[in-house]
Amino acid sequence: MATVETPKQQKVIVKEMSWDPITRIVGSLGIHAEIDFTNREVLKCYSTSMIFRGFDIFMKGIDPRDTHFITSRICGICGDNHCTVSCLNQNMAYGVKPPKLGDYAFNLAESADYCFDHAIFNDCMCNVDFCEMMVKDTNPSVLAKAENTAAPHADIHGYRTIADIMRALNPFTGSFYLETLHVARYTRENVLPLRRPPHPPSTIMPGGCSADITTQTCTEYYVRLMRYMDYVKRTVPMHDDLYDFWYEALPGYERVGYRETDLICWGSFDDPDYVDYNYANMTDWGRRRFITPGIAIGGELVTTDLVEMNLMIRILLGSSYFDSWEHEETFVHRDPLGNPVHKNHPWNKVTLPKPQKRDWTDKYSWVVSPRIYDKRTDRHVACDTGGGPFARQWVTAKAGLVNMPYLKATGESIQMLLPKSANMPEMELEWKVPPWSNAVERDRARSYHQAYGALVALHCLEKALAEVRAGRTAAGRRSRCRRGDRVGFHEAGAG
Repeated sequence: MATVETPKQQKVIVKEMSWDPITRIVGSLGIHAEIDFTNREVLKCYSTSMIFRGFDIFMKGIDPRDTHFITSRICGICGDNHCTVSCLNQNMAYGVKPPKLGDYAFNLAESADYCFDHAIFNDCMCNVDFCEMMVKDTNPSVLAKAENTAAPHADIHGYRTIADIMRALNPFTGSFYLETLHVARYTRENVLPLRRPPHPPSTIMPGGCSADITTQTCTEYYVRLMRYMDYVKRTVPMHDDLYDFWYEALPGYERVGYRETDLICWGSFDDPDYVDYNYANMTDWGRRRFITPGIAIGGELVTTDLVEMNLMIRILLGSSYFDSWEHEETFVHRDPLGNPVHKNHPWNKVTLPKPQKRDWTDKYSWVVSPRIYDKRTDRHVACDTGGGPFARQWVTAKAGLVNMPYLKATGESIQMLLPKSANMPEMELEWKVPPWSNAVERDRARSYHQAYGALVALHCLEKALAEVRAGRTAAGRRSRCRRGDRVGFHEAGAG
């Protein structure tokens, strides 16, 4: 700890603090900061990762048809998403279009993963920050206020006061925390017939899905999904009550986690009626996705064109332990449509690791700096996912392209119609584009995205069941390995 004397002889306490590793999610993140506790100000902050993965090195020479089995090991949380994008890439490269049932199988597995991921992330990781055990130690006056604040939607979720909600979120003892652990189990069961996690998804492949999808498969999925629908109808109003209270109880809390609305969403859930995995048509079928792709810069929706989005990607070295590849071979000069491809595009990236001592003024991480190039301003923008759901819903709402059973994007909101389920009546929800991107709104978006993912699943399940009943039970198609510069885009559940 250092003490600095100011001209007024006021003692300013500045402390260096480190949190490394941060294990709430994956364990490879480190935060190192210099904090002025006297003036309550962070003076310096660095984020690091000290894990070198090297997949893009040892993947060289691998048979492309094996890539989805290997890349699924990149992450222990969202491995199936890496597998999915690898298969989407191969579909394009090999010129293969899965049967409709195969495309619906992809969507059903991914939406089930979303339902699992958002539930356990929200109420077993994230909302622990708002639970009674945390608040009574950090903001006791807020807890006292919560004890005397009625929950506006108590008739739906069953918790009379805001403090009751906080108690329900206590780790390992709270009723809603424990319920969510149970929900995580049966939502994961909906992935099993289609993906076989946690090992490399053995039934997913370029050309579709090798799983035997039957009426029974669909029925079992439906039973679990409608059970989840009951849960969602309670969790969204409960989170709304909690987050709205937080704004009221702590004026200025909207600045917590505030960042510019610079967002990126690659889109999710292809519509089998339109997708052909042809790069030349990617603009059109990308906009038909059930989650719209797009880039927002400064709160403005810049594009929803996947071709343009692809060409805007730049990989910069930043503060990473890598050498530049500017003098290496350029693999792709133009994309399949003839558009120029930049040297710093991922297609041209060469991984040249250079381990060295950590230096906060130069190199200190194994993570490079992906950026979006904004040609309007000649600027490289650090667009983020807003945790995933925030960017997905923001882009989808603003684009106004999604108009399907149960879901409609209006230009400023997303309207969701949750049908009658076992224990709850039909319910309408509407997620509105918030005035800012901050911690609370990213959490709120994840809660609403539980409903969004469930409704996409319901739509795809109804379509898949129609295919099965019509006798179109093939979910995969043979593919032949071919050379090509191709790409696959999808959204990972966790963001």
